[in-house]
Amino acid sequence: MILFGWVLANTLLVAGFFALTYAYYKLLKPVPRADSFPAALPFVSIVVPARNEEDKIGRCLSSLLAQNYPHFEIIVIDDRSTDKTAEIIQSFVEADTGKRIQFVPGKDAPEGWVGKCNALAHAVRYASGDWFIFTDADTYHKPNSIRDAVYYAAKNNAELCSFLPMQELVTFPEKLIMPLLLSSFLVGDPFHTVNDPKATRAYAYGQYVICRRDPYLALGGHQIVRDEIVEDHALARIFKEKGHKILVADGRTLYSVRMYTDLTSLWQGWTKNLYAFIDSQIPNLLFLLFLINSVALVPFIQLLLFGQFIFSGASNNMIQLMGALLVVQFVVLAYWFKTTSQHHEGTDWRHFFLFPFGSCAITVLYLHAAYLVLTGSQVNWKGRRYVVNTAKTIQSLPSPSFDLTLDTTLVHETREVSTIR
Repeated sequence: MILFGWVLANTLLVAGFFALTYAYYKLLKPVPRADSFPAALPFVSIVVPARNEEDKIGRCLSSLLAQNYPHFEIIVIDDRSTDKTAEIIQSFVEADTGKRIQFVPGKDAPEGWVGKCNALAHAVRYASGDWFIFTDADTYHKPNSIRDAVYYAAKNNAELCSFLPMQELVTFPEKLIMPLLLSSFLVGDPFHTVNDPKATRAYAYGQYVICRRDPYLALGGHQIVRDEIVEDHALARIFKEKGHKILVADGRTLYSVRMYTDLTSLWQGWTKNLYAFIDSQIPNLLFLLFLINSVALVPFIQLLLFGQFIFSGASNNMIQLMGALLVVQFVVLAYWFKTTSQHHEGTDWRHFFLFPFGSCAITVLYLHAAYLVLTGSQVNWKGRRYVVNTAKTIQSLPSPSFDLTLDTTLVHETREVSTIR
């Protein structure tokens, strides 16, 4: 009787989880093709920070140079890389006859600054576009990417847009952890209240953010989120709090991303900010782990227990009903897996059976991320170490002043040069 109640409760939970995921995808706005623009095409500055990305930066820059959008520049900043990233960037600068790429050497981050924020704040000094696009070095852009993104943002009168990517999954650790982990985030905003100007929820997908230049600079740019470990969410929150329209849309038709290539980078990358994603709250942690394990692990445990009953020769109406509920759970889970896989390139039906192992790995990952924050331990990302606190910022230390006026002036100067060319 107890087991039956457990199976029934978990069936309802799995069904509810699928319903929220289905609602997310059903309501996720697609990005239409930009057949025509209502006005002249604005000039766009694409800003790419790169730190130790020798295996990815070439692919990213090649895809950006192949855009079918005519008016853009690429500001790529080498964020103090220790590999061949700078050499690869320089080779693209020399090979680009259109002089569309500017290579900006990075500077050491002042104390109190997250490295990526420091790199972006420095890079935008050289940007002259009416729109800024911030995209990561591990992305690959389809030829229509910039044109469609600018069109979508302009048509919807948005000041800041970001786009859910297609995730490229290649190695076993990626296929084990990423699908379940990424899909669990979707139930955090199933009805896309982020797009509702009256709702307080605000976030952005930092791999691809497009925003208007003027409000970005007026709000302080990445200086104002310099100590935020999840800087994309923080920037979107500030935009929205100040009354600027923000949007999130489906970016599958625009770009893809290969976030991590091995278990070490995956583990370090997620432990850096995973606890911050759930607002650094222990109740949120416990609830999310309960939800993930109930959906991805418990059905397999219940199936094993059910199999024991069957092999022991037990058979009654309750056991038959329990079997029917388990069938419902796995059918719903299969549809859930199929639905979420539309944003996961590299998975197939066999990876469905990785769920219980992925659930255990994610549990350890979340607990490790929470431990590092709650104990004040350092997180490590690309050779940099931070102490992240429960306010989702790095440990505050005195930092040199940052003259944003200089940035704006330099932007104006670069803008004049851009107009002449």
